[in-house]
Amino acid sequence: MKKLLLLLPMMAFAIGLSAQKNVPLDQIRDGWQSKNLEVSVNDKQQANILQLVAAFQQGWPTYSGGELLKFAKSQEKYDNTDKVVDLKNGFVRYSEDDPEAESDEYLEACVWNRKNGHKLLAITMFHMTPSELVLICFYDYDPATQTLKPEKSLANLFTPSFPSYRYRAWLPQKGKNLVVEEFFGAITIKHTYGWDGMQPTNPQVTIDRLGECQALFNEDYYGNFSAQFSQYAMMDIDHDGVPELLLQSEDESTRAAYSVALTINLLAGENGVRFLSFYKNAVCHSGSCGALCLSSVYVLLSESSPKSYLRDESEWDYQLDDYGESVYTLDGTEISKEEGEAMVRQLGESYEPKLKWTKLAVE
Repeated sequence: MKKLLLLLPMMAFAIGLSAQKNVPLDQIRDGWQSKNLEVSVNDKQQANILQLVAAFQQGWPTYSGGELLKFAKSQEKYDNTDKVVDLKNGFVRYSEDDPEAESDEYLEACVWNRKNGHKLLAITMFHMTPSELVLICFYDYDPATQTLKPEKSLANLFTPSFPSYRYRAWLPQKGKNLVVEEFFGAITIKHTYGWDGMQPTNPQVTIDRLGECQALFNEDYYGNFSAQFSQYAMMDIDHDGVPELLLQSEDESTRAAYSVALTINLLAGENGVRFLSFYKNAVCHSGSCGALCLSSVYVLLSESSPKSYLRDESEWDYQLDDYGESVYTLDGTEISKEEGEAMVRQLGESYEPKLKWTKLAVE
């Protein structure tokens, strides 16, 4: 009987919500901070995760939220992957496993106990069609007022490394860490937020194939093995909407640029002997290429991959007591000086990009 009484408010919510029109996720993303939500619980009853999600569904009805509440009401057995209702740990998940379903929305929600006696509710949803969209909402739940209040201070908890690019937020079913993963073709950047008793905080950032990137650099730029990469930035060198990865050491003495759209390609690097410069649709590394040798290698990009390599090399001429004329090669084949100089002129002036560097966690 006690369990039945606990389920009655939830059943009433589910019946009432079934007739509501779903709100598109982009509207929720733009409006979730605008209103408080009332939670339906008995005076002496602590709100559980389903009741908090039901309150959200009442204010912001969605396909995935409605289907989750129907599933919870049915008490069907879940498989810990697509559909999860874990009241003990304050966690729910709904993922549609029917290819003929009305929507491909994915939903997760969890609660943390705050040290002030309140709860923090997080809800994340995403869909792939008609276009890819990710939503993360945070609410403070005050059991005294039975109200969910938007936690506006957390609205910008996560800022993507590159605008309009793929990422996912994963809420904790066990433990307390919130994880956000960004997907950039060949690499994944992972942001793991700890818990300070009131909110997710202090993200530790890792790149899954950082060691491979470091090894590629060490192989080609042998002048400085000790400077390990500890910061990253994303930059769209060829302006195609797909970013390239930049890495640098803590003291900024070592830098490298990689294309990562399909595979990891080291484009150019800087280590105190060779130096990076950037052009429209190209990146260059220039400096010493051995004893009494100088070179500049221009890597021309197209669709986020190396298209051509233009090399300008000159050697010391003892008779001139200076470096001799440049020899130009394009993808390993020598071209005339006039052709080489024309290609360099077409690149325009070099520039120093304004980058947002993010510190990587030491593993």
